[in-house]
Amino acid sequence: MSSHRKRYARDKEERIAQVVKISQEVIEDDGYDNLSMNLLHKRTNIPIGTLYKDFPDGKEDILLEIMKSFKDQFEGKYEKFDEESIKNFFFTSLDIGRNRRKFLIAVQLETLKNPDSFIMKARKYASDVNVDTFKQVVEYICGHSITNEKFLDILAVWKAIVRQHIIFRNLHGSDEKFMNMMIKIIRGLGT
Repeated sequence: MSSHRKRYARDKEERIAQVVKISQEVIEDDGYDNLSMNLLHKRTNIPIGTLYKDFPDGKEDILLEIMKSFKDQFEGKYEKFDEESIKNFFFTSLDIGRNRRKFLIAVQLETLKNPDSFIMKARKYASDVNVDTFKQVVEYICGHSITNEKFLDILAVWKAIVRQHIIFRNLHGSDEKFMNMMIKIIRGLGT
């Protein structure tokens, strides 16, 4: 790769990281509705055309890029699985989600705007990102290995129900009750 291409790739990575950081701040401080390409242009001095080149579908692509920035939350934390590590995984997932509640609301809003498009993109993202830890959790709960297709189905259900539990503040009862319910659901889907 030529030095010009390397520099362009590095500059693009830096721009995307800057947009992700500012977007997370706006979502957290002012809400997703107030995030716009014009606001990002003002806060980053990145030309509007460049923003749309990096994020052709605007806010939808920005949310997906933010998701990518979260991908390594669980990797390497678990060497083996047992009842205690599964419990730890569930509670850690809920804590991380609660710390990103406004982001989860933004994802829900974007999903409701264009369900087919956003879900398809998010699902592709889930298959591109290293989700080995969660797959291992699911296989431990099910008691056997599962196909990637079945895993992605379980992952979609997991995300939807966890988001509800977090967005609507313990919609499904205590975290312990919720965890037990999710284990039953995962076992049922994994058969």
